[in-house]
Amino acid sequence: MSITLPSYREQAPEVKERFDRLKQRPVKMEVRGLNKVFGSTDGPVTALQGINFTLHRREFLSVIGPSGCGKSTLIRILAGLEIPTSGQVSVDGQVVRGPGADRGMVFQSYTLFPWLTVKQNVMFGLKIGGNSANKAEAEAREWINLVGLDRFENSYPNQLSGGMKQRVAIARALANRPKVLLMDEPFGALDAQTRATMQSYLLEIWRNVDVSIVFITHDLDEAIYLADRILVLKANPGEVEELIEVPVRRPRTTGQFLEPPFLATRKRLEELIHPPEKVLKQRLKIARMTEVGDDVE
Repeated sequence: MSITLPSYREQAPEVKERFDRLKQRPVKMEVRGLNKVFGSTDGPVTALQGINFTLHRREFLSVIGPSGCGKSTLIRILAGLEIPTSGQVSVDGQVVRGPGADRGMVFQSYTLFPWLTVKQNVMFGLKIGGNSANKAEAEAREWINLVGLDRFENSYPNQLSGGMKQRVAIARALANRPKVLLMDEPFGALDAQTRATMQSYLLEIWRNVDVSIVFITHDLDEAIYLADRILVLKANPGEVEELIEVPVRRPRTTGQFLEPPFLATRKRLEELIHPPEKVLKQRLKIARMTEVGDDVE
């Protein structure tokens, strides 16, 4: 199921044209009937149930949902780090049975090797893939230049800021030229200013690389700002609630945060993830611990 905010299709025909073109591109990743059940002392727990979606060439797909909806489980299955209970993931028609060079992964935590320089970190996967040292170094330099860190190629991770470390992680993931880049809340540990800068960096990198992106986030503004479409999961069990086409024009700018298409999309996401009736049910039962007579609300 794909949901579009219809009024913006009518007001902006170029939005409809963009998504019509997107759907005509080849499918790079297909997820069909995906289920994941974990065992526990209280019995089986269904983390994901009946997940279906496609990812097209050069598409940017954000995945959001409430805590416990299975976002991280989903991306680990896409990466081949978890085995689904049933269903399948395929890339270019080939069923995913484990990690592979056709998929790159960027985690929230900084996963760089601290004993290697920036250049050596980016070279690592290239050398494992069978490239000579000279070719790996030349390739690594291209990717380091792409993420704007050429002046830091001989620096060690402990000499870099958090945003710079994630740029190195992105360069390392892209160096093997994957068809799909998987990102599990990669900017979640960054401060707000650095996070905004990294979002702009990522869009610039994506515009210059032939790769499709699946991006896990809990930040609604981030999901809208980055994505072509947003996959919304609901929890207990994790199921697809909606697949929303983002009616915000590209190229994206921070000035669009206050424009009607952006605000309407955010309102719809809020309704899905934080419905008023659910918020009321989840209010804590707290005993009053004060004798003060005046109310604070």
